[in-house]
Amino acid sequence: MSRRPVQDPEIGQEHGDEIHPAFGVAVVTRTSGSGRSLFQSDLLHNETISLSVHEATRKRNLSHDWVHRRQEIVSIEMSLAQWGSLVSSMGLGSGVPVTIRRTEHDAFVPEIPHQPRTAESLREVREVTDRMYAEVRAATAVLHEAIHEKKGVRATKEALNALERSVAGAGSNAQFTVDSLVEAGEQVVAQARADIEAHVLEVVRLTGAAPSVEASSFDAPALPGPAPGREGRTDA
Repeated sequence: MSRRPVQDPEIGQEHGDEIHPAFGVAVVTRTSGSGRSLFQSDLLHNETISLSVHEATRKRNLSHDWVHRRQEIVSIEMSLAQWGSLVSSMGLGSGVPVTIRRTEHDAFVPEIPHQPRTAESLREVREVTDRMYAEVRAATAVLHEAIHEKKGVRATKEALNALERSVAGAGSNAQFTVDSLVEAGEQVVAQARADIEAHVLEVVRLTGAAPSVEASSFDAPALPGPAPGREGRTDA
């Protein structure tokens, strides 16, 4: 992999600030408002975390570097749970879903309609169960026909084997869809719990209130020391 070229900062014509394509400023804010739909979240969020990245300039004055943000490059919004995952899982997994709000080319990215993914999971479960039920019914009808029309032992066994395969497949497919639905539900619960915990911690930080639950203190019992030997005893 070739290295990137090195480029010295330039002095801007307008204010005399140093300008460089790599200069940037990141701003994190906490926002409140009406329930907002976020990417890969089944909840509507009243409190979110916004992260914006801006171009920046630098100016030296009074023996200090003064950094000024300029044009916004991108702005993203996250739930409190997504923000917690972002800062606690660096380098792990394939990344944390976020909602893009603005880019340097699109000042108003369209909103996301509220479409909970658990509803999609429920729809898939319904489709799978309907398909499995139809397969079992069809196999049962073939077996019923083979028996009542006396098509012979071979045809009856084949119909019975087909029915048994349909029933066995229905069990494994049903278990998979149910497990997927349970996983989706657990993710929603985890998102809600993380948001609630983060909100409570923020309230505690702002108000200085003591936590509602605190581990009780106790004195550990002293450990017994070694018993004195005969040579260590003295007569009174």
